[in-house]
Amino acid sequence: MSREAGFAFGGRSIVIFYTRSGNTQFVAEEIATVLGSDLRPLVDKKSRQGAWGYFWAGFDAIMKNRTRLEDFKLDLAQYDLIFLGTPNWAANVPPAIRTFLAQSYLTNKKLVLFCTQDGMGAGQVFNNLRLLAKGAEIIDEKFFNKVNLNKEAIRLQVRDWLKKFAVKTTD
Repeated sequence: MSREAGFAFGGRSIVIFYTRSGNTQFVAEEIATVLGSDLRPLVDKKSRQGAWGYFWAGFDAIMKNRTRLEDFKLDLAQYDLIFLGTPNWAANVPPAIRTFLAQSYLTNKKLVLFCTQDGMGAGQVFNNLRLLAKGAEIIDEKFFNKVNLNKEAIRLQVRDWLKKFAVKTTD
């Protein structure tokens, strides 16, 4: 994995993400806004809302289950850099992200991983993502803690993090 101080980026980028509570979406939208990237959510056909949804979400993540996604047709060949955002579910990857990675051809694609969480376990999430993103070149990884508690601080963290990609950010 390459973790350079800066990454010369001048091409087209996309931010692909899955969210249940909106935290990952907040970070994804901020990245897309700052970089001028395309933005694509992954939509799980299985309801993950409410207390039971939360329970089954954690269970499916721990069991490494996949899911069915709403139509998601995207030619990743047109992108030079792909940001992939996920929530941390019980130190695991949600089924929507697992399914996306299983169905996508990422060989030689430059991938930046980000994770939102309310506790700990991002390291294990990134370990799982690296295993699932077969053939991709992982450029960087970043986790964001407790997004829902201080969105302005998270916004600043995102902007500071994106400076390493040697792109002009809009301030």
